[in-house]
Amino acid sequence: MIKQDLVSTMTEKKGHFEKGLWVDDPVPAPKNEEHPIDVRLASATKSVISAMDDFAKVTRDLVTTDEGKKHIENTVKDTTAHVQKSFDDILAKAKSEVEKAKAEIEKSAGQKK
Repeated sequence: MIKQDLVSTMTEKKGHFEKGLWVDDPVPAPKNEEHPIDVRLASATKSVISAMDDFAKVTRDLVTTDEGKKHIENTVKDTTAHVQKSFDDILAKAKSEVEKAKAEIEKSAGQKK
């Protein structure tokens, strides 16, 4: 009795016999033909318009929904905290530089005596 899954006819796939065994010929990869520029441009334009529509919808939702308002509030709070930290870091660095400069002035004044 022959199992059906082990038997294949030579007409199913292109190939040839090699040392008594059927070898399938490799199937060439489909050619990647470029679309004309006008087709690509139309596709890109459609994508941009779709993205802009999505952006407009999200913007409307930010302003009109409770979730959107909460998101804006949290973003403003986070931004304020980042700005405050940046200013604090700048002031700390400036104070450190002033202290270094004072120390250098006192050091050079002490050496002149």
